[in-house]
Order: sequence, then C-alpha cells, then structure tokens
Amino acid sequence: MSAATAKTAHLTAHNGTIAVLTVTNPPVNALSHHVRVALCEGVDQVLADESIRALIIQCAGRTFFAGADVKELNRPIEPPLLGDVMAAFEASGKPVIAAMHGTALGGGFEVALAAHFRVAVPSTTVGLPEVALGLLPGAGGTQRVPRIVGVEAAVEMIALGRKVGAAEALELGLIDAVVEEGRLEEQAVAFAEQVLREGRSLRRVRDVVMHGDAAEIERIFAGFRKRHPEMFVGLKAPEGALQAIEAAATLSFDEGIVRERDIARALTASPESAAQRHLFFAERAAAKLAGAEAVQPHPLAGVTLQGEVDDRLLKLALPDGQDAVIRCNAAGLEASSESDPSRVVGIATGEGLWEIALGDCTAPDVALGVMAMLRSKGVQSIFVRLGAVRVADRLAAALTRAVDVLLAEGRDMADIVASARDYGFGPEAIPGEGGGAVDEAIIETLVSAGVAEARALVAEGRVMRASDIDVAAVKGGLWPLWRGGPAFVGGL
Repeated sequence: MSAATAKTAHLTAHNGTIAVLTVTNPPVNALSHHVRVALCEGVDQVLADESIRALIIQCAGRTFFAGADVKELNRPIEPPLLGDVMAAFEASGKPVIAAMHGTALGGGFEVALAAHFRVAVPSTTVGLPEVALGLLPGAGGTQRVPRIVGVEAAVEMIALGRKVGAAEALELGLIDAVVEEGRLEEQAVAFAEQVLREGRSLRRVRDVVMHGDAAEIERIFAGFRKRHPEMFVGLKAPEGALQAIEAAATLSFDEGIVRERDIARALTASPESAAQRHLFFAERAAAKLAGAEAVQPHPLAGVTLQGEVDDRLLKLALPDGQDAVIRCNAAGLEASSESDPSRVVGIATGEGLWEIALGDCTAPDVALGVMAMLRSKGVQSIFVRLGAVRVADRLAAALTRAVDVLLAEGRDMADIVASARDYGFGPEAIPGEGGGAVDEAIIETLVSAGVAEARALVAEGRVMRASDIDVAAVKGGLWPLWRGGPAFVGGL
C-alpha cells in the first residue's frame, strides 16, 4: 500500500496465496475518499503479485463498510468513485471475496455485491436504506440486487429500505456462506481456498441477464403501491426506486446503470431529499447535548418516578433505582423533593416523540443516560428546557391559531383543509375533511405560523437546537416529512 493509505488498509497473506485486505476507518468504516483509494490500490497490488490467487476484503472494528461517507453528500466526490472500486473488483481475474460483519449498508453493501463471492458472520445485517434519505442506491445496488433476488424481493428491500439478516441473505442468494462468529478472517480464507480448489467460475452479478415481463412488473409495482400508499405522497425516492428496478429487469446492465444514475442525481438535487437528509442529521443530533459532546451517558441501573406517571411511561417497565429521578410533570421539575437536583429530569410523553426537560442543575451525564435508556426502549426523544407546554403542543396550537385567523377572514374550512393537505399537513395538524380549493395564500399563512412559532421557541431557549423542533414536528405528525420541518423551512 502507498504511504497515503498505509493507515487506512494493510495487506496480509495466508499460506502465501490468499491476500486479506483489512480496511480501518473508524467509527463505521465509511467509504471515504482515502478508503476508495486503498481498495483500488489493494486490488492492483494483488493482481500484480503472481503468487497471490485470491483477495479477501474485510474491515477492522465493529462493522463492515456501513455506507458512504455522509459528509461527501453535499460536495463533489473525488475519484476514484465507488463505481471505479466496484469495476476493479469485477475486472479482477482472481476471486474477490467480501467478508462481512456488523452492518453492510448502502454503499457498503453495493461494494460487497461487486465482489465475486460474499461471506458473513450470523450477526451481519445487509441492506440498501437510502430511500430514508430521499435517495437511491447510486452505485449499482438497484441493478445488482434484482439480478440476485428477483423484482418482487428487490422492491421490498430497496423501495422500503428493508435490512436483511445473514440467514435471510443466504436464503435469498445475497451471500454465499455464513461463517462462525469471531472466526471471520480464518473461515473467509478457508472459503477462498475451497473456491480455488473447486475451480469455481468468477460470478459477476452484472452478467446475470433478466428477462422482465412488463405485465408482471406492473402487477408487482401496483401491489406495492397499494400496500404502501403513504410512501407515494410527497416522497419521490420510492417511485425512483421502482423505476430503477424496472430498468434492471428490462435493460442491459450498462443501460440500467445509466438510468439508475440519472434517477439518483435527480433525487439528490430534489428539495424532498434535502429535507429528508436534514431530518436524518437532526435525529442524530437530537440525542446529544450541545456543549457536552465529550460526556458519556451515565449508565442507569434504575430510576425513580415522581408526579402523575403517564401510562406510556409505565408500559416501558423501567427498573426502579436511584441513579436518576424522572419528574413526570416536566413543568414542575423544580418542585421535585430530591435533595440532589443534578439527578432530576422531567419527562413529557406524547405521540411519536417524548421530551426530556432539563433543569439548570441537571447533570449532562444523567440527562444522556435517560435519553439512552428511552432509546433502548424504542422511544425517540429530544432535550428541552423547562416550559409549561410541550414543543409539539406549541406548534399544534400555532397552527390552530392560524386556522382561526383564516376563518375570521372569511376563508372556507374546506379550502383550508384542501390547502393544508396539498402542502402535506395531515389531520393531526389540521383536522377536517377536504374537498375545497387549494389556495397558496392559505398555505403561506399556515406555514408562516409554524415558522414563527419555531423562531419563538429558539429565541426563548426552549430547545437545544433549532433542528430539534423539526424532529418534534415531523415525528409528532405536525409537519410533512418531505418539507423538513418549520425550522428547516424558515432557515433557522
């Protein structure tokens, strides 16, 4: 390996014939520029060495390539591109074997699909989840997966972004062998030796020919749309996924790749994807405390509940203990009888999202510990400062006031509802039946009300960051996903 990539990857040889290229790019082995360079260099080095007969690609740390480097999403990508790496794998006259553990998602799984063979430990998860970001797998995933699993299974994986465990991946043909946990490298080498011993032909997924039947494809697509109608309102990526899968079934691989890239570029440039990417990062940020990034969550063995405990909190069956005190009336947090206020947080439950209220004395590690405990129970939350009304309820009230203003101006409720639905507001935000006419002025009034309330929440210091408002708004059903939230719309 070159000096530039020596810290990223290293090659070792087993029995003088099997090379193992181990990539290290913590924390999740993202496919950053220096990683792509290292992969291309590794292939070139193996091909140049006549004594080496096969190459295994694996990753150090807790996971295989977990996907593309999200920091590269909004800027020009330096070559080699992911497609260049994959072309190098496929063009190799020596077997290339992807040895996977942890998660192989998005670009990480696309890289593995370009290898001739794939092995994985039982705990491995693979998938193409880009649709959640309003994107499309843009490095051949929509073209290779259908060639392995067929159109119907590919639709479920790609248009839904469904992740698949190792056992199911083996059954579908996405991987060739499941190997023992903790013995990945050793058994990947054994698999490579078996491939060489048996003289197996090198399998390039791109060479699989599909003979798509237009009527059958449309039947599959129609069924999917009927089962998931909500995915085709406002969102563009699910339909883009179907179009790309259709290209895989009806076009040559090279033609399908061009079609995939065209669709992927259009989605990346769309405002809907920009909104979904914003929310992706917003949800990640919401689990952190601004100014306390280096603080680790305090492991909570148990908590004490005070106040009127909501049934939703009781159903979590949190263990009893003294590590933290959860005051169930967040507005009355300071009324807690605890002598140590650093251990006290408030909880305000709600549909889709809970709020963790912090007092002036709440210790960051305790707050983060409560957040971690709720997340382990499947509850999404944001941190807030003390306030009498939940953030989500503040936003809902702002929309209600806007409707009242419109009605006072003589607007028809049917027109208000129709305009709200056209923008994407659901019945949780603006209740009522449609049937009226869409009016851009009505939409502007509703949107402006949400933006103004978001601005007020930021000014009051009720939230840790403006993007937390968007998480609350979208998760609470008050703002359409593909619009990003009131703070995003308002540029806060």
